[in-house]
This record gives sequence, structure tokens and C-alpha cells, in this order.
Amino acid sequence: MTKETKTLFVYGTLLKHEKYHETLMKESSPLAASAWIKGRLYDTGEGYPVCVVSEQSTVYGELYEVSDETLHKIDELEEGYDQQEIEVMTDQGPRSAVAYTICKQKASSLKEIESGCWKSYQLWERKPSSFYYFAYGSCMDDARFKLAKVEHYFKQIIGGGTLDRFTTRFTLVRPDGSRADMVEDGGETEGVLYEVPFDAIRYLYKREGVNEGTYRPAFVDVTVGDQVYEDCLTFLVLKKSEEIAPPGHYRSEIEKGADLYLSEAFRKKIRSHMDSLMKP
Repeated sequence: MTKETKTLFVYGTLLKHEKYHETLMKESSPLAASAWIKGRLYDTGEGYPVCVVSEQSTVYGELYEVSDETLHKIDELEEGYDQQEIEVMTDQGPRSAVAYTICKQKASSLKEIESGCWKSYQLWERKPSSFYYFAYGSCMDDARFKLAKVEHYFKQIIGGGTLDRFTTRFTLVRPDGSRADMVEDGGETEGVLYEVPFDAIRYLYKREGVNEGTYRPAFVDVTVGDQVYEDCLTFLVLKKSEEIAPPGHYRSEIEKGADLYLSEAFRKKIRSHMDSLMKP
């Protein structure tokens, strides 16, 4: 007999690698690692966030298919929350799902997490001595780091890594051409994994235009050789456009980094894709 299932959007301690994920979500099927809803995120101060549905901001999370049995267990954890039917956006379009939310009045005394991302917020709060950073565009090369005089942050190169479920695309359009992005479409991409000191985070967020809404922080699992590195910081384009070709200088930086660290098969694939794109 087929089990009844529901689609669930999670944004806090049920996220992959978070406190309750292994206990409650291990039998659930991931539908989207990059998902978001209209809402505001708040820190309860007790080790977990809460979400208020709101048109004025965005909450980032993950989308899963869960059994009714699993949802019942989550109901017990989320006692006092509203189980609400909402529209969830993904790279493959909108989906209807349930999410656990609270009303605006209950959040009035809580600290808002302006980024809308629980993992990003925790990284800034914890301030670890170092973290992993996954680069897939021009940051695979060190030219920009040297220009900004921050190359000392990026000396510890773990190596070329692979990322499942995503494909490198060029969706950030500028007057001179596009910039790289990763789109969750079930594919596979490659990039360079660094271990960087926490002090590098301000440079990365500024470089990627996080405060301006150009890219947003995201956290992915990257495989280098036989080892999986969990929750590596990367950045995804917020407002994706139809792809066009990147400018020559940007393409050159991608190719330099790729030639040093990435597989021959991927280098051929990314060159072929860039060749196929219309020039601005």
C-alpha cells in the first residue's frame, strides 16, 4: 500500500545537517535544496528560528516530500505552530507545500534574521576560526583576490570539487555580459573548494553584493576526492535572467581556475556552454 505523503518546506532545525534533520527527516525525499517563501525569519533565542508569512521579505530553506507518519512526528516537535499551506519557489518553479509558521504578534519581541537564512545567520553568530567556501565562477582564479589585496585569505585550497543537483549557468546579466550562477536542475557542476578564515566573510559578502540583493548565501555539500565537505558557503544569483555569454575577461578567469583544478570533462563542458551563449 502506498504511503500518503505531503510536501514540506523547512527553514530551521529540520534543514540538512541541523539538529533534528537526522532524527526526523532521514526517510524523507529531498525535492529542492534551494527553496524560498515570502516571509520573515526570527531568532527565538532558544536555538531555533520561527517564521511569519509576509510579502515584505524572504525566508530560505529546503523542500521535502514527507510521509504522513513523519509529519505527525514533526507536529509534536512544532507544537504551538500553525501548519500552513504556502507557495514555495524553486529554480524549477513554484510548488505548494506546508510550513510551520507563527502569527506576527507572537514574533513582536523576537530578533529578526534579516538575511532570511538560518545557516548564514548561525555562521555569523558562531564566528568559527575558518569555514569552507565553494567558488564556481571567477573566484576559482586568484586575480580578483590579488587586486583586492585579500589573496592571503585564499591560500588554503582543498581542491576541485563536485556538487550534485546543480548546474553552472550564466543568469546574472550585466551590460558587458553575464556572470556565473548555479541553478538547481538535477545536474552536476564543479568548482574550487577553499578553507578560509572567518575574517574573509566580510569580503565575500561584499564582493557578491549580498546586501544589494545580487547574490545570496547558500550552503552546499561538496565532494573532493572521497571526502564530502558539509555546509560549504557559496552564493547564488537572486534574480535570474535568460543566459547570455560572459565577457572575455570574466570567461578567462573561469577558464584559468578550471584549468588548474577541475576535470577535463567539465572544462570541455563549460567551454562548450559558454560558446553556445548569445553575446550581448
